[in-house]
Amino acid sequence: MSVAPPADHTTDVELLAALPHDLAAFEAFYDRYFARVTAFAAKRCTSAEDVADVVAQTFVRLLGAAERYDPARAAPAAFVLGIAANVVRELYRRSTRQHALVARLSGRDLLDGDDIERIDAAIDAARAARELRPAIDAMPPGEQAVLLLVSDGRSPGQAAAELGISPAAAWARLSRARRRLRRLTTDPDEGAP
Repeated sequence: MSVAPPADHTTDVELLAALPHDLAAFEAFYDRYFARVTAFAAKRCTSAEDVADVVAQTFVRLLGAAERYDPARAAPAAFVLGIAANVVRELYRRSTRQHALVARLSGRDLLDGDDIERIDAAIDAARAARELRPAIDAMPPGEQAVLLLVSDGRSPGQAAAELGISPAAAWARLSRARRRLRRLTTDPDEGAP
């Protein structure tokens, strides 16, 4: 489909009004403002790729925004450069977030041998915990509660406070629970007490 180009005497306001529905109007407007938007972006961007992104995004957004253009509020150049300014601002925000993320992550080392061993131990412990679940379920409720709280990362003193018992009672229950589990893991035929 061939589209006849608009006459050179078409104003920018007329082109903007026709933009969303007329490919020739878009091409003419693009030709008129490409250099201005590129110069605007070049003054505010640090790389040629960013300039190209800003120019492309500006004209893409212009297609959606053209219907909202009001010639009483701004000249066409101000309207287009306003869109470009928003695109540049978003580019800087995105770049700032990416730099902040890189800065946060840059201080972290990759896994070393010790980390891998700890992860393997945690996986083995999780597997063993699944196998021990029936034995834990068969424990007296007091021992079971202390054991589960401590296995979730609380200290025996914190577990005691949560359960409303003395720290000495928590230590005793934890010790009995561990002995039961140790017996079961060393002699699985013994069964749950």
